Amino acid sequence: MEVITMESDAYKRLVSKIEQIADFVAEAKLPSEEKKEAWLDSNQLADALGISTRTLQRLRDDNLISYSMLRGRCMYKLSEVERCLEERTIRCKPGNLEDFRRNYLNRTGHDKKR
Repeated sequence: MEVITMESDAYKRLVSKIEQIADFVAEAKLPSEEKKEAWLDSNQLADALGISTRTLQRLRDDNLISYSMLRGRCMYKLSEVERCLEERTIRCKPGNLEDFRRNYLNRTGHDKKR
């Protein structure tokens, strides 16, 4: 084992810099730690919006809503659905965006708040 000696002041400065780095890393938000995006499949989304899956398919075909395919299923980001509702691209039974969000979050058990 090798022993390294250093002056007390140099050691204190080194510890201080390490603590600053640790604080910076602890406060930094990594992309994976940011809010996690909720995803809905076609049936969940159609049910939440009070529309048919065929209407949802027409929205996809007309490129009015974006989606991703996952193992043969169309999946929609909740933020994308909210954008479409705000822009009035999608018309649905809930009276406004807050009703939709509240209905969806209550059904799925999500406890996130914006």
